[in-house]
Amino acid sequence: MMATIIDSLIVVLLIGSIGYGYVVSMKLRKLTATLKQLEPLVEQFSSAVDKSEQSVHHMRESIETAQRAPAPVEAPPPPEETAASFASCRATKQAPAERNGVRVVRDKKEMVRAFFENSSAAKG
Repeated sequence: MMATIIDSLIVVLLIGSIGYGYVVSMKLRKLTATLKQLEPLVEQFSSAVDKSEQSVHHMRESIETAQRAPAPVEAPPPPEETAASFASCRATKQAPAERNGVRVVRDKKEMVRAFFENSSAAKG
């Protein structure tokens, strides 16, 4: 009698384990299919990040080169009419508007993390 109860308990637990394994397997298949669909998008994002890093590096080099270059020769002062028009133009020019919600990222890892956070927030 006791042996039958233990055997039936083991069978029930085995059936539960097999069912749980099947559910986990189906979820993993769905996850891998989703990751395969995202792979080209992530590669494009990664290449865009690399290009932007290269651009920033080239810009910094250009700035450093420009700072090391000798100071340009000053041109003669413009006539008063031209100076007045420059002054009025500067006065009407507005500072660029600040964009709310812009997040500063320091490296590629943070940028990729922000990308996935934003994409998951947009879907949810």
